[in-house]
Amino acid sequence: MLRRLVLTTAVVAAVGVTSAAAAALAPEFVGQVPSQGAPGRAPFVAGTVCLAHTGTDQLDAMFAAEPGGVIGADYQRATTLPNGNVLWTFQDAEVRLPDGRRTLVHNIGMMQVGACFSVLMSGTMSDPQPWLFPQETTPFSHWYWPLDAAVGSDGRVHVFAAEMYERGPGYLTRVEPTTTAVASIDISSWNVVAERPATNSGNSLYGWSVAHDDRWTYLYAQCHRQFGFDPFFTVFAHDQSCSNIVTVGRVPVGQIFAQPTYWTGSGWSTNPQLAVPVIDPTGRFASATDVVRHNNRWVAVTKVDDWFGDQIFIEEASRAVGPFHRIATLTAVPKCPVDCNTYYASWIPTANANVMVFGLSNNRWDGIATEVYRPRYVTVAAPAYQMSPADRCALGYCG
Repeated sequence: MLRRLVLTTAVVAAVGVTSAAAAALAPEFVGQVPSQGAPGRAPFVAGTVCLAHTGTDQLDAMFAAEPGGVIGADYQRATTLPNGNVLWTFQDAEVRLPDGRRTLVHNIGMMQVGACFSVLMSGTMSDPQPWLFPQETTPFSHWYWPLDAAVGSDGRVHVFAAEMYERGPGYLTRVEPTTTAVASIDISSWNVVAERPATNSGNSLYGWSVAHDDRWTYLYAQCHRQFGFDPFFTVFAHDQSCSNIVTVGRVPVGQIFAQPTYWTGSGWSTNPQLAVPVIDPTGRFASATDVVRHNNRWVAVTKVDDWFGDQIFIEEASRAVGPFHRIATLTAVPKCPVDCNTYYASWIPTANANVMVFGLSNNRWDGIATEVYRPRYVTVAAPAYQMSPADRCALGYCG
């Protein structure tokens, strides 16, 4: 929860939204009604906001009207579904209750239907609970943070999640991810139909980022150990034994619960202990990387060094396992000059092959949830389309 940002760079234009512009959005709290009668646990649809369009300036204002009472959240992730909707997840949503008090909900979802976004939780308006794993959650002590998601061959969307325990004296003082779990969602009803351990249920967190091609679903891992580990200036922060390491496993495309194999640098093994980094960790102590396949390229975005740095790297590769080469460096500027920070960049789906959009989490160093605690969204030029070897060979260029 503790982090956030704003960007300025020659290659990026981050468009701010004034309070007048936010008011002009005229959000409509009309729930997008999912299909009824499906099995599973139905979500509590806390509220809906409808934007004028889904450009970055409007996405920046997603929480301006506090849909469902949500003041802000972080670790934005979005997955396109087969029916055209987009499932979003967020960590640690700050929620305003009807009586004006606030509470923290460790995870929420948002279902995007066109330009309307419906907030998904459990519980009620007066007692909001996490959307995923609510019965297993003890606030501030034991909870689940959503990771990336993938559509399975069963037609459901499967959200990976990190099971978190607070081992320190207060919230976010010594946080340990212990296992990787998966919540399975029916895309028509929005119901949670299953919550279970991932096939690799360890604390490496395979499912941190998920990408796919026609044959394989790739599960990238990053340890997400941020709070209470190694000293950095005056705080105990990231576990530097793993925080800059990104490895990858794979399963047949859509077979989310198949046994993964792991990239060893020269091939694939069933032994995760043999996995090697696919993003060069040199010169960075934290690398919470998100990877997507776009224009037949594998494109990675990283807010380097998490809360502490001011650089965003965009890298590309011709294979899911790399090597990744940097194609752009962006400068991240916090929303306020002294008390604010930025962290976690992730790709947001776009239908335009010529551009890509990423979200960037923002916060205050003191963790007080204000309008700062909302992601910003940025458009960048996409790498040009590149034919695969098989495509070139099909055209007669096999040499």
